[in-house]
Amino acid sequence: MNGGGQSAIVCGFSDVAAGIGGLAWDIGEPGAILLSEGEAHLASFAVEEGGDAATIEITTGDQTLEATLAPHTAEVPLADRDGRDPHGLRFSACAAEVRSRGGNQTIQCSGYIARWSGDPIEGAETFRQIAIERGGDSFLIATAVGSAGSAEHGDELTSAWLLDGENAIPFEETLISTQYDASGSQTRLGLELWPVDADQSSRAAAIRVSGTSLGVVESGATRAGLFSCHTDGTDGFGSYLLWRG
Repeated sequence: MNGGGQSAIVCGFSDVAAGIGGLAWDIGEPGAILLSEGEAHLASFAVEEGGDAATIEITTGDQTLEATLAPHTAEVPLADRDGRDPHGLRFSACAAEVRSRGGNQTIQCSGYIARWSGDPIEGAETFRQIAIERGGDSFLIATAVGSAGSAEHGDELTSAWLLDGENAIPFEETLISTQYDASGSQTRLGLELWPVDADQSSRAAAIRVSGTSLGVVESGATRAGLFSCHTDGTDGFGSYLLWRG
């Protein structure tokens, strides 16, 4: 699937209220999760890309969801405040048209495509990618890379952005928190995002996100899931991919 200078991709979409969604990735070993009627299942996927858009087909057992992801704008490069962009991450907020194979119902919801031109897990011990829907063409995106010996979130190199249309605004500080179950899968997520020049003495200066798992699957070295998220009064879907080397 990779080609044309593309090293990695993650695609996600969901309608939380309808209990439907999907997440597919080609980072390390490829894998996917299919959410149907509120139940999450490990799945396989195929992607057909045309320009910035993509059609993704996610299958588990006799269930298949097909989603056409149409970007709202041209894909947006994401770089840190200093312009550092070691893996060539580009992000597209999308309108998703989702249908089941053999079904006659189509659901409209939000989705996204994240592409890297380099390998985001090269030399890493851990890698996290989080995307949170904020409505329309706005998303919060966070990544974290841990090198050998990184035992906690605080040891990882984190980056985050507020994507609004074609504008991507990096945050000054990114704090990620995760709760896990006994198997090591993510059950809850939290983000605390501090804008540049924010008043660190005021809690209101930060954007805060809380998320509860709708389902997490394990595929090889990756645990990934879809989440129901709340961001400063706005509800939407989120995705959380965690790779451990």
